[in-house]
Amino acid sequence: MNQDINKTKELEITTYKNIKKLEDFILNGTDLEDRINNHPRILSHLSENSDGSTWYGVDVLIAFEKTIEIRHWLSRSLSRCLVITNHAKGLAWLFIVLGNIYVEKIDSVSKYFFYSDLAESANSYLRQATQEVSLRHLLLAVVRSSKRYL
Repeated sequence: MNQDINKTKELEITTYKNIKKLEDFILNGTDLEDRINNHPRILSHLSENSDGSTWYGVDVLIAFEKTIEIRHWLSRSLSRCLVITNHAKGLAWLFIVLGNIYVEKIDSVSKYFFYSDLAESANSYLRQATQEVSLRHLLLAVVRSSKRYL
């Protein structure tokens, strides 16, 4: 029993440290855009999908614009969540990174809530923006919202 508690605490500490490193990188990383633009999963998704989307999973779609294909996808289920932003690549990168950080904390059911919450936090930030949205600020808002899964 104590061993399980210790493992859980270790996991929480490791996850927290990784989130703090990610926040620091988003704030201060000089090669943030290079990492985003050269991420293999993003490049693969872009080459395989011509609908303008950059990330798709568990009823969440991130895209640059709301194309006819995306409108059709969205209309097929009320549970689907869509994020449209000029920073679609950056947000896709963040979803991949956060998925890797939280991989031990989310399961096959909670991942639907996790990614939907991330998408909703991105949409909320985008709706509330009074001026042009900064990539770094958008990413930080989403990272901060992810902390509820710590």
